[in-house]
Amino acid sequence: MSVRPSFTGETLTGELARGRFPGIRKAMLDFVGAYLLDFETSAQRAGLTLAQARVLGFAAIKPSSMKELAEQFGCDPSNLTAKVDRLVALGLVERRTDPHDGRVKLIAATPEGVATSAALCHSRDWLAEVLGSLTPDEAQTIQTAFDLLVNRAPA
Repeated sequence: MSVRPSFTGETLTGELARGRFPGIRKAMLDFVGAYLLDFETSAQRAGLTLAQARVLGFAAIKPSSMKELAEQFGCDPSNLTAKVDRLVALGLVERRTDPHDGRVKLIAATPEGVATSAALCHSRDWLAEVLGSLTPDEAQTIQTAFDLLVNRAPA
């Protein structure tokens, strides 16, 4: 197994190296950096920005209001309007009336959008290579670690 250099090319020094678990924090930064770069590369190949690909992914999982999407992004709904408009223009999502509240529009992936979202997931070169090279025990260890981190995170 080759060891990939640090994504940031930096080491934790000074204040960043203090505190608990600096090695884990650095490994997480490297993982997130590599993960996002891989995601962005796949999105660009599909003619999308990273943010558009994320909106499409959320819409493919579940039709959502702009407010719900904005909560996923940690932003104001107005920040997503142009991204959704572009996805509508591409035929990847559509605006639907919420059957429970006619005042609300849901952003839902079209069949083409669902297929594009699935293709994006399958085209993640780096992630596919890394995950495909793991033994079942290694994969379980990583899944357990992520579950521990996510499920213990403060809400």
